[in-house]
Amino acid sequence: MRQSIILSICFILSGCSTIGFNDLFNDYASQMTPVRNAIKNNNIDQAQSLIANNSTLHSSYLLNQLEQARLKDLANEQSLSQQQFENVYSKVQTKREAAKIQLSAGLEQSNALFTNDSAITYVPPAYEMSMLHSYKALNYVYKNDLEGALVEIRRANKVQVDALADNQTEISDTVAQAQQHYPSMSNVTRDIKNGFQNAFTFYLSALLYQGDKQYDDAYIDYKKALEIQPNNIYLQQDVMRLAKKQGFTQDLNEFKRRFSDVKPLAAQHGEVVVLFEQGLVPKQDEFKLRLPIYTSGGDARFYSLAMPVYKDNAYVSSFNNINIDSQSLALNPLVHIEALAAKTLEQQIPARVSRQVLRLVAKEKVRAELARSTGDVGNIIANIYNLASEQADTRSWLTLPNQISVARKSLSTGSHTLLVGNNTPINFTVSKQGLTLIYLTSINNYFNYHVVQL
Repeated sequence: MRQSIILSICFILSGCSTIGFNDLFNDYASQMTPVRNAIKNNNIDQAQSLIANNSTLHSSYLLNQLEQARLKDLANEQSLSQQQFENVYSKVQTKREAAKIQLSAGLEQSNALFTNDSAITYVPPAYEMSMLHSYKALNYVYKNDLEGALVEIRRANKVQVDALADNQTEISDTVAQAQQHYPSMSNVTRDIKNGFQNAFTFYLSALLYQGDKQYDDAYIDYKKALEIQPNNIYLQQDVMRLAKKQGFTQDLNEFKRRFSDVKPLAAQHGEVVVLFEQGLVPKQDEFKLRLPIYTSGGDARFYSLAMPVYKDNAYVSSFNNINIDSQSLALNPLVHIEALAAKTLEQQIPARVSRQVLRLVAKEKVRAELARSTGDVGNIIANIYNLASEQADTRSWLTLPNQISVARKSLSTGSHTLLVGNNTPINFTVSKQGLTLIYLTSINNYFNYHVVQL
């Protein structure tokens, strides 16, 4: 009896080798709530003090690094955030290239059978990696390092190209049936096609190429952004201007058929481009999915699977307009990151359901063996552990913004003023035929901006 209990405890502890006990009994989204509240209250120092500092062996190490890097960006500590973003990129690349990844993944999957999916090493999905490279590119831009920014932009675009190539999966009939009982997240996904194509990264890419006078490359990425956000009026104008400038007559005629014609920029004017990120991406909630699981005796028993889900309604932005020199200018969304996050989760459902079913079977076998060999004591221990450890894996990059929008306007050369709500006016200068980028961040009481000439 004693030997069986010890053996079972070893099985349990094996699942805790890559997570802490706090992670075992408290899901990630709940742990991050105080951090997110501190950001909303414009207390970035407090947010940084509250966030975990996981070791490299922790299953959420890479996610932890992303959160810390984002907080450093919000604190205007760009050089430090760059180091952590680069650390994540380097380790993700190593994971993908290392031949031993299969063995490592196998061990993690085994550990997860006795705990939950939080024991599996978190590898940022495509939409998070494209945002990582976008933030790195912006940090280079703030230092007037356009060459470094373009390197990151090419990495961001490659993430989306690779994800598109890998997005061919087959779903078994059993798992597909289980998916039918999963709650719909269409109120958050906004009917997007996939969870990785991000018009913001393409727009930023096009903007930087345009600033570097690589107009053909800029035109290609503006078109990609337009394919994702065809109703964005600024994107429509951008592709038409560049099509005309580069002599793409056939494309221009097609755009004229679809959109209103656009006037060329005046000779003594430049442009201001405002990129505005708002809010925080929603966190995942837990959902109980009831499924029949067959015992070794052939009996069907209904079990509840703890699964993550997005329950919130779609985000409503606080600001839909900005004012430049007392003239109102509409903001048009480039990306709803909540939609990418929810679509990514939706696409992960088959694998998650499969692991949960295997986990229930494994835990039930341990419980049955303990009950057989040790009686009520072992049965009680197993049941308590199973109930406590059965929780949804709610991990995702929770300091990301919810929505990023754009506004763009031709202005005369010289000084101008941008006003966002009741925030302090932002003074900026426009140069002849130049591009002025203003990057805004608004998260409840937190507000920040960067102004740079491209």
